[in-house]
Amino acid sequence: MRLLLDAAQGHAGVFGLDDHADAHRTAEQHGRQMGETAREETRPGRLGPERGLTACEYLLDQYGYQPVRDTTTRLRLRNCPFHPLAAKAPDLVCGMDHAFLSGYLNGLEVNGIRAVLVPEPGECCVRLVPSDSDHDDEVARDC
Repeated sequence: MRLLLDAAQGHAGVFGLDDHADAHRTAEQHGRQMGETAREETRPGRLGPERGLTACEYLLDQYGYQPVRDTTTRLRLRNCPFHPLAAKAPDLVCGMDHAFLSGYLNGLEVNGIRAVLVPEPGECCVRLVPSDSDHDDEVARDC
């Protein structure tokens, strides 16, 4: 993982990554594909905020995020599976995490929930919150 991060940061052209935006787009596409696959497999019907977060919790737990519900429509991720990398390149790694989870929500067709960057020491920088919440998307600096 460290090798990939160093290569992406220092020699972006080698992998075709002109900037972080390309990496974020790739993460979003991967998340969307995973969400679409999960939707096809489970056929959950309409997913509002509560049911949508329940559907997301399974994947997030499998990938080591340790999801916990703060409320019925807010999900905090107690662990960042990429914390060592995020500490070295938060704009890249946290942005990719945000894009991946946004894509997953879109592919799964979850209504009323969005992924936002909310840096908290020792936790994942991404939270899943109601679409109408006051959290502004911001680039995480100290994940």
